[in-house]
Amino acid sequence: MAAHAASVAHAGTTSAGLLVLRLAAGGFLLPHGLGKLLGWFGGPGVAGFAAELQHFGLPSTPPLPLLLAALQTLLGLMVVVGAFTRVAALGSAAFLGVTVALNLSHGWFWMHGGIEYPLLWVLANLAVALTGAGALSIDALRAARTEGAHGR
Repeated sequence: MAAHAASVAHAGTTSAGLLVLRLAAGGFLLPHGLGKLLGWFGGPGVAGFAAELQHFGLPSTPPLPLLLAALQTLLGLMVVVGAFTRVAALGSAAFLGVTVALNLSHGWFWMHGGIEYPLLWVLANLAVALTGAGALSIDALRAARTEGAHGR
């Protein structure tokens, strides 16, 4: 009986831990996407984001900046709510991986424009992709409905 109680408590803390991880991994990405998309939180908006892309020598012709800003926003939101989480977290990690690649020449420390901070979020999103969303997510609700619909 004690082993069962411990596993139930563990399942609850694991779900809560995965929720916190998702809130961080997606929640830190989401405002950056909204800043690029809508200019919120002091972000550059789509035109400013296009200029940033151009500065890095990346394609910046419309509608690419709009699509990338919308994708970053959507991926962050999906990770936060736990919807199609593994795919969204992998996409988020890839998105942030580009930031890491673009900042490699600045070294490690973020305070000098390095890769430390974006790499942290790449790894957080990879952790979410590997573990899944957990019980406190839209993915879990979808799975429960699917199981209920199939009479399991």
